[in-house]
Amino acid sequence: MSRVRLKRLLKNAHLVSPFLVLGDPSPALSLELAKAAVDAGAGALEIGFPYGDPVADGPAIQRANMRALSSGTSTSSAMRILARIHEARPKTPLNLLVYGNLVHARGLERFTEDAVAAGASSLLVPDVPLEESAPLKRACRTSGLAHVQLVGPLTGDERLRRIDRMADGFVYLVAHQGITGVRGGDFSDVEALVARTASLARNPVCLGFGLSKPEQIGRAFEAGARIAVVGSHLANVIGESWEGNGGDRGEIVLSRFGAAIEELCSGARTPSQGFGGPRRSPKGGGGRATEFRRAGVEPGARRAPDSRRAGVGPRAH
Repeated sequence: MSRVRLKRLLKNAHLVSPFLVLGDPSPALSLELAKAAVDAGAGALEIGFPYGDPVADGPAIQRANMRALSSGTSTSSAMRILARIHEARPKTPLNLLVYGNLVHARGLERFTEDAVAAGASSLLVPDVPLEESAPLKRACRTSGLAHVQLVGPLTGDERLRRIDRMADGFVYLVAHQGITGVRGGDFSDVEALVARTASLARNPVCLGFGLSKPEQIGRAFEAGARIAVVGSHLANVIGESWEGNGGDRGEIVLSRFGAAIEELCSGARTPSQGFGGPRRSPKGGGGRATEFRRAGVEPGARRAPDSRRAGVGPRAH
């Protein structure tokens, strides 16, 4: 979905957005998980490229990155998986969250052009701060990719407005100070944070970090968020289903993941808008295992890790 269509969609829709690391737990299965998420009701997907030093992420998504790297997924192969997701679900926004080393290793212009060609709608690079983001925004604008910026609980009003002016698409609000991870407790402070951010920003607000329950998503939408991202909760579902089962673990991962998405979406309706995309029925026959083999990968197949192909190494300074 293009930047223009994404911005038009976010004027009215409320989108539940699972976060997936491409290649987790295997390249073929990550493609099937993306399709299953949309079929179960997700209105958008947040997509990560595997990276060895995900500084904004907690243990669950760190493990997802390690599984993806162990499966042999590189930046180039992640682009190919992204293109296949777009081909399979062309009306679904695909919002990238990719760390700076991977983007700079490929070059800003090449990365954003490749991302658009693969079907990406937006790009958030969480470790590039506002003061260093102008070249990235130019590359995004030239290629037609929406440029997303982070704000958080400690972002003051004036800085929030500056970040909002730099963003082009939506602003990504971090619900809790710190790294990603499932959190419980009172949600009232998060609701107030969403309402404040929505009142100050011209762009739509996407809420992430810590969401795991349908009632949290519904309350976030009521407070003014347009996108609600669920990451660590779903990464745990994938990891626990994959690592504790045998030869049929691909089917188990898909079944449990799909059920988790349906639960998140079914309880996340707002009175006036609903939660985004309609549920789809999978096409074709033969089950998910047949689809894996059509992709040339056996269910559960893994390749030897090669972190260098994913651009992993000493951090750039």
